Amino acid sequence: MARQHGRTGLLVIRIWVDAHGGVGIRARITRMLDLEAGDAAVAYAHSVEDIAATVASWLDAFVTAGGVTPPSEDDGASSSSP
Repeated sequence: MARQHGRTGLLVIRIWVDAHGGVGIRARITRMLDLEAGDAAVAYAHSVEDIAATVASWLDAFVTAGGVTPPSEDDGASSSSP
């Protein structure tokens, strides 16, 4: 069976402990919404919350760029639902 490929994105998170600034973390986040377009962007984050927000923003942009409507949180898509 032939497999159709759609748009493919990439998100790479490099994370390390900040040895000079106390007990914190740092992250370098490389993002591409479309591998074929080569539209790489780099962001830096300094907390778990910043990293999570960057990832969530990238996911929203990826889904929106593909013309897909993300499921609402009420659709039961979360694995943490009872």
